[in-house]
Formats: sequence, C-alpha cells, structure tokens
Amino acid sequence: MLPPIFPIYIPWLAQFHPYATLMWFGGVVCLWLTRYTHQLARRFGGWGYYAFSILIRPAGVLLIGLGWMALYAPQNAVDAPGYRYGWLPRGEPVEVLGLIAILLFFALGIWSVIVLGTRKSFLFRHYEDRLVTHGPYSLVRHPQFLSAIGISLFSITLYDPYQFFGGSVNYESLPLNCLLFACSLWVLSIIEERELRQHFGEEYIEYAKRVPRLFPN
Repeated sequence: MLPPIFPIYIPWLAQFHPYATLMWFGGVVCLWLTRYTHQLARRFGGWGYYAFSILIRPAGVLLIGLGWMALYAPQNAVDAPGYRYGWLPRGEPVEVLGLIAILLFFALGIWSVIVLGTRKSFLFRHYEDRLVTHGPYSLVRHPQFLSAIGISLFSITLYDPYQFFGGSVNYESLPLNCLLFACSLWVLSIIEERELRQHFGEEYIEYAKRVPRLFPN
C-alpha cells in the first residue's frame, strides 16, 4: 500500500468532503478483506480468491487516496483569485523540514514496493510466496504502513487552510483523521501478522522477535 495522501486541492472532490473519513476508512477495510490470502486461497481454490484480491486491493488503495484528498477539498472553500491551492511551503524552516520528511517517507514507501514487488503490494499474495525480511523489512515489519502514516502526519503540517482559503475552513478534523488513520493501520498490521504467523510459522515468529512492527528501534 502506498496511498497518494499528499494535501492536494482537487475541486471535484469537494462534494465528497463530508464523507472523506468514511472513504479512506472504507479503503482500509478493503485492504483488510485481502489480508487472509494464504488461507483463503488454499480453501477456495487459489485463483478465485486472487481474482477477488485483484479487484478489492487496488480499490482500497484508491479509496484511501481519494478520501484523504477529499479532506483537503472542503465544500465551503473560497474560490477566489489570489488563493493558492496545494501544499508548497513558504520557505519557513518547519515547513522545509516537513517537506523533507514527506519525501523521505515517500522514498521509504517506494523502496518497500520495489523490495516486496508490485504484485504483492497492490494485487495479491500467492501462498507460495516467501517471507521478505531484507531491505526496509529489516527495519520494520510494515514499512509501507509506516510510510503512509509519516506522509499523512507531515502533510497536515504543510497544509495551511488559512492561507489557501482565506481562513474560511475549519480543519481541526485533520489531526483527528491522521490519528484515526495511524490507529487503523496499527490494527490492520496486527490482523495481517496473525495470518502471516499461521502461514510462515516459526520463521515469522523469529522475524517478529528481531524486527519491530511499525516504528524502528
């Protein structure tokens, strides 16, 4: 998973702003539905479940991305000349550091996808796949989740609704959404690890002893 959750203003998403939290949470649920690949593939004949995963998993990533960008497209935004839409920093030190942090977390996500593979990241995981423990997976067991949490956290520090919409928007919901998003991915990582532990057995148990779940030691 690597959702495009940068704060980018997209006007047509304003109609979905009231449902933005439900959208990205629905995406997390879609990812949850594909977490039991190994057991369900064995039980229901392999490719039938893989076809289901190919449809549901990308939909989950898309819903998370659209949900987060809908958060940045409020219905009562002031659409007037002179207001800039987007997340470009104004050169203040905190904003520059925030942008650097976003790029680092984004690079972590890309690295994780390269190491794990696009099929296993965005489509489905075959029950004959081997456990990946190198690269970013030697730092944390869920580097893609860590990337998404880091991007969402530092993105809200760069998005200033008072600058972009003339102070007409109340964005107190952004930190709350970020917290809920992090908690959702934490719970999802626990659910996924139950399945991985059952599938890989002692190999995964030993791996989990060496490498932390979401945050590096």
